Amino acid sequence: MTEAISVRAFRPAESRLIAGVCAAHMMSHYYMLMLAPLFAIIRADFNVSYTELALALTVFNVVSGVLQTPVGFLVDRIGARVVLIAGLALSTIAYAVAGMVDSYWVFIAMYGVAGVGNTVFHPSDYSLLSNHAPPERLSHVFSYHTFAGMVGSAIAPVTLLYMQSQFGWRGAYVGASIFGLLVLLALIAQPEPAPDKTRTDRTACDERRRRAGRRRARRTNQPPRRSRRQRPCHRRHGDGAHRLVRPALGRAHSAHGVQRALRRRDHAVA
Repeated sequence: MTEAISVRAFRPAESRLIAGVCAAHMMSHYYMLMLAPLFAIIRADFNVSYTELALALTVFNVVSGVLQTPVGFLVDRIGARVVLIAGLALSTIAYAVAGMVDSYWVFIAMYGVAGVGNTVFHPSDYSLLSNHAPPERLSHVFSYHTFAGMVGSAIAPVTLLYMQSQFGWRGAYVGASIFGLLVLLALIAQPEPAPDKTRTDRTACDERRRRAGRRRARRTNQPPRRSRRQRPCHRRHGDGAHRLVRPALGRAHSAHGVQRALRRRDHAVA
């Protein structure tokens, strides 16, 4: 026997937001691969060693690693969408400046700024996707998110080398920044949708249960009990079957108890 499971479809506003978040993740992977295909060309232009130019990648990753956790707290405090937009804008500006300014140290510094922008993508992305995607399809949405990142990594070498052949490596950096600017504008134009009412009601009900458990624990001076899986809070109000079944079961158990007591009495008298 197959059990039918109801899966809520994406709302249009949710679909647009998910697409914008995935596009931003694609740009993060695109940006991270910008230096690799152009490494030899940029090294020759700055007349530095491979080790000196590799300092840009070291600065980028150290800054990203150190600030990753603080940015996660910032997302929880001020909101994921604002932080995501700010991080993408910061990365876009950093790579544009790195391509336009003819200075090795400015190039290194801009990779540090891009490292700050890179910290926002995973905390913000997963927060937005978790809050606005249907729970039954959350794994699908995370797969789309990962796929978008892989697309960014796949198209970066080809497009960057083509732009370099036409406009030089600085033109490739500016062209990539224009690409990121388009994604940024699309993300800004997509507001964050209102939360789903069913999920909001369910969360509020779960919070009431936790509070009731804590109050009960304080009264009895015992830790909260781990109860069995409870019925969902979002039960339809028109479904009154449970109101009839529970009293009937209670009466049945009571009658059974009375019969057992009478049998024990009769056995004692005999």
